[in-house]
Amino acid sequence: MQKIILFILLMLTFPLFPSSVLSEESPASIILEDFSAPDERGLPKGWIAQKETPDPTQVYQIRKEGDHSYLAASGRPNRFFKKMKWNPHQYPLLSWKWRMKTVPVDSQKEKRAAIYVSLDRDFFGIPKITKYLWSSLAPVGEEVSGGFTSASTLVLRSGPAEAGEWVTETINVLDHFKRLHGEPPGEEAYGIGIMTSIEADFADFVAHR
Repeated sequence: MQKIILFILLMLTFPLFPSSVLSEESPASIILEDFSAPDERGLPKGWIAQKETPDPTQVYQIRKEGDHSYLAASGRPNRFFKKMKWNPHQYPLLSWKWRMKTVPVDSQKEKRAAIYVSLDRDFFGIPKITKYLWSSLAPVGEEVSGGFTSASTLVLRSGPAEAGEWVTETINVLDHFKRLHGEPPGEEAYGIGIMTSIEADFADFVAHR
């Protein structure tokens, strides 16, 4: 009888299938944000601006093209963030759409749009961020590892060649986190942010297996 009780306790403590294993019922993708739910100010629900100046409603607004909702950004920098929980080990791929209205060609001053992806936080609760850029100057593929309080960066797009077009990104944020931060994240991501100094549009953040 004691052996049976011990076995049951062990199974409860160390389950045969850990929580990180996907069940057959788990969806192939999780919609994190589709910008279909504006609040009374026209901003997406749950998103918080880093600063009150410039006024977030003058920087961001939800708009529609046919049945498709998206977030329009005026290009006045003010980081916009939403807590989004998903397991990056189960859903390591992240996709989104973005569209730069114009990308200025100025060799003296960089303009860029940034997606901030935080898969974890450090010991002090500070988000560990990987920043994905569409830059007017920096070359595609350029990587910079962040410091204690600064984000790691990876340039995905550069220059004006695709300006005016919706571009879909699908990237392995788990692999990037491991490489740029030197360790795997926990099993619960923290959230996603946006900031841009270019007039730009954003849509359809989705996590995939």
